[in-house]
Amino acid sequence: MKSLYALSALALAVVLTQPAQADVLVDTGAPSLTGFPLVLNSGEWWAGEFTTTQEEEITGINGYILADAGNPDNASFTISIYGNTTTGNAPDLTNPLFSQQATYTADGWNGLSGLTQVLDPGSYWVAFEVNSSNSLQGLLPVSVANAMQAVAWNDPTTTGGYNAITGNAYNFGVQINAVPVPASVWLFASAGLGLLGFGKRRPA
Repeated sequence: MKSLYALSALALAVVLTQPAQADVLVDTGAPSLTGFPLVLNSGEWWAGEFTTTQEEEITGINGYILADAGNPDNASFTISIYGNTTTGNAPDLTNPLFSQQATYTADGWNGLSGLTQVLDPGSYWVAFEVNSSNSLQGLLPVSVANAMQAVAWNDPTTTGGYNAITGNAYNFGVQINAVPVPASVWLFASAGLGLLGFGKRRPA
């Protein structure tokens, strides 16, 4: 019996120490820098929709951003993740699932790394925002090779304030990296720990 417990512990250790394979949820590629860019001023945001088919731990989010004229280096912006609204194809702004400030350092890919945000399978929106605590006036170049599922932006100076777009208009460079969280691994781990615990509680 002891050998069974030893083998269970060994198998459990092997499973838990296996490095998870990286997953790329979104990679539009760098924009071609053609077309008119979308400028994000204070109070404005851009959001793109993406879907996960399994539980994922988000490890990094980047957007391809250019500084607007006169914008200082090390300016800040916010990256957020929202769920989908129940009524349609739009981000649910009332319930941010994740929100963290990022820093613009140079024209190109800017964003966050080392994240541990876990998302269940489903449809989500990643948003690049310039709110009252941010200082970025960024240009989002359009004409990416692979458009996201849907995009939307908010400009409080317009009559509607919120705009949803179809097609590839106003898509720009986005990268979202993740690590899958296989349910089978955790189920196996739980079962293995339970087996080991049961064995230790058995009377001599």
